[in-house]
Formats: sequence, C-alpha cells, structure tokens
Amino acid sequence: MEGFGLSLGKGLKPLFDDSPARFRRRIAGVDYLHLKGRQSGDLYITRDGWPVAESLLPVHWFIGQQFCKRGRALAGATGAVYRVPVPHPVRKEYALVVKFSRFGQDVGITAVGQGVEADIQYHIDSAEFLSPFQEFGNVMKLRRTLAGALRTQIPLAIYSPPTRHLVWELGRKPHLQWLQSRELRQSQAETSEEFRVTYAWERLYILLYRWMDGFDAEQCYLSGMISQRRMEELTRRTGKMLRNLGWMVLDHKPRHLILRRSGDGLLDRHGNPVLGLVDYELLTPYQEPLGSHLNIQHFANF
Repeated sequence: MEGFGLSLGKGLKPLFDDSPARFRRRIAGVDYLHLKGRQSGDLYITRDGWPVAESLLPVHWFIGQQFCKRGRALAGATGAVYRVPVPHPVRKEYALVVKFSRFGQDVGITAVGQGVEADIQYHIDSAEFLSPFQEFGNVMKLRRTLAGALRTQIPLAIYSPPTRHLVWELGRKPHLQWLQSRELRQSQAETSEEFRVTYAWERLYILLYRWMDGFDAEQCYLSGMISQRRMEELTRRTGKMLRNLGWMVLDHKPRHLILRRSGDGLLDRHGNPVLGLVDYELLTPYQEPLGSHLNIQHFANF
C-alpha cells in the first residue's frame, strides 16, 4: 500500500509556504508540493489541496476494490471520471472528482449546429487533450479571470501511480510525447534542472478536483426543471462569456453546466442562475480573429 508523509520531514505537517524548498514545484503557473510515495508514485498537491491533503491520499480512493465500490462514474462524462466520497476532519460529506487524464489519446469532437466558423473549426480539427499540468494551469488562469461570474471545480492534486504500462495500452500517440514533454519543460523554465518534473509516458495521471454540488443542465431539462430552450440559452450564454474572457471549451455542451436547486426553482443571484463549469480537458485560450464581428455559437455533442 502506497503511503505519503505529509510532515515533509518537519515532524508536523507545515503550512504550504513553510514547506522545504526541495518539495516545491511551479508548473504551468501553478504551485505544488511534490510528494514521493513509498512505492515511487508521485503526488502533486496544489495550494488549495494542501489544507485537505489527508483526504487526497490515494489510500482513501485508489487502492484495491475500495475505489470500485465507493467511486461512482459520472453520467454523461466522455472519459473516466468518478465521484468518490473521502474522509474529511470536519465535513461529514466531502467528495472528490477523480479524473483519469486522457492526454496523448485521440480526440473525437462532433460539432453541430450553425455558426461553427473557420477559426473555431481550426481549433476543433487540431484539438488535443490537455496534459495534466496544463489542464490545471488553464483552470487556474480561468478562475482568476472569472471574478465570481462562473464557478469551477477547485484543482487539488495530481497523482501518478508507480505502475508502468505499454504506451499502446494507454492509447497515447507516440508522436505527441516530444511535444507535450517540451510544453512541460517550457512551463518550468525558471526552475533549476534538479527540481524539474518530467512526464513518465508509461504511467497514468489522475487529476483530483473538489466535487461541485448541483445538477447539470441536461439533467435539469430531462427532469423538467428547465425547458430545452432555457438549457440551450444557458449553454450559448456561457460559451459567449468564456470567449469574451479569452477562453473556449471545444466540446462545450449542457452536461458541462452545473445548476443548483433552491426550493422549487434554481438558485440564482440577481435574477440569474448560479452556474458552474466542469470538464476542462479541452479548455483552451480563444482569441477572436482580427476584423471578425461574428456572433459565434458553438455546440459539440449537443
């Protein structure tokens, strides 16, 4: 059973900023503490994850049959994504989103509907799943630009188990190895060579987010909470908001929007429903081409 020491050699678990320099990493603009497991697995815990680090340890959600029994696959998820309850020192109900990164695998996106213009089609045609550190980096950049306009899940940690697989078993395209390794290296340009993180192409990478309570927009429509027209309007509005902030989700769809109930209706703020965004493996920067005044609407797998 793989274990991780959270004391970092200090006897007691230190504050994030008091941790020894040898554990500190900065990758794609995100600060981590890098812990090595007793079986040589790697656990990268973010600043937001460190206060709940005990809940993130793989022993609570990954070992043996416990993950299979306690973890629940999320409906509508296109990859291996699970909701897993874990122990928490204060909260009785605390859960993680456990997501197996698909970086390096084939991407299949179906774009339907009107308004898929050449610049967006280019992104779709050349889309690749984000590598794990780049995904966390993009989510953190997005969170800084949202200013409360849209909720996101909180990136907590990345775990890479020590087991090695054949590359074909993981479905990764070998020609992407150099490209994504270069991307990782460039994101650590200011880090000394001895502390730089590299990808183990033969290992899994598992992203841990904090669970976001609520129901996705498609569930709300199917249960009669909102109309189909309302579901589509919320999806369009969120896509436009993201583009105005310089971001886009290439497979943007109602399943990615989370709403919350309040009494017989939806929780709202100033007359607008409180919205959350989930699933970020195709979250990418967007810049409207010069001279374009198009009202772009993008739907995928709608």
